[in-house]
Amino acid sequence: MNNTTENSRRSFLAQSFKSAMMIGAGATFAGSLLQSSAVFAQTGAAALQSKIAMLGTASLQTSQLALTKASNAQVKMFAKFEAAEQETMGKILKDMKTTVPAPTPEVKAMLTKLQSLSGAAFDKAFMQGQVETHQKLHAAVSALNAASSDLHVKHVTSLALATITEHTERGKMLLNQLG
Repeated sequence: MNNTTENSRRSFLAQSFKSAMMIGAGATFAGSLLQSSAVFAQTGAAALQSKIAMLGTASLQTSQLALTKASNAQVKMFAKFEAAEQETMGKILKDMKTTVPAPTPEVKAMLTKLQSLSGAAFDKAFMQGQVETHQKLHAAVSALNAASSDLHVKHVTSLALATITEHTERGKMLLNQLG
């Protein structure tokens, strides 16, 4: 009987670990928005979530544009992964009944600028925008992490911050390669 209990525990822990790894691998910064309702009651948390949603939408829109306009294969691949990530985020936000704010004038200007560019100029401007957006995302998710007392939110935002940092660094490396 003890062996059965031990095997059940091991199976449970193994499955939990596998699930956590799968969630972690696909969460990217998406996890930063999976807050419990307690987080929304905290001062500024709703504003931070709104900012994170707006930045994610900006990243999606520019990445979708890059899928058709990017000339560099690595830039196009970055855009493909970023668009897929942000589409998933959009579904999560919709399920959470989160209202995504209208794009800021800054985001609108970035989209207008990107639409007017092509070739290497587009690639460089797109990657610069991605780096800047990810830096802003990092600041917003960090602020949400600091503002929350919910342990789950702290864990998920910590995971998101690691992924955002990776995207920022990859974006910087690609931007440097573009010259």
